[in-house]
Amino acid sequence: MKKMVKTVAKNTGGVCLIILGCMMIFTPGPGLFTILAGLYITSFPGKSMLVSKLKKTKFYNKYIVKMESKIKTKLKRRKI
Repeated sequence: MKKMVKTVAKNTGGVCLIILGCMMIFTPGPGLFTILAGLYITSFPGKSMLVSKLKKTKFYNKYIVKMESKIKTKLKRRKI
């Protein structure tokens, strides 16, 4: 029962992020990044194929990889 509630809550949160991301595309905010975060959180059939296709796009390589590298360098600086 707890696993089912956890799954429903996770999927609901992911769908909310996707909806907020769609709204942020037309308003100021990180819309595409929020949509990607929502897609990563939710679980649905075909998710792994969709994520692999998204990782091959120019947007992912240009922005997401750059953000990941910035986060990693900040974390390394804090450890020292």
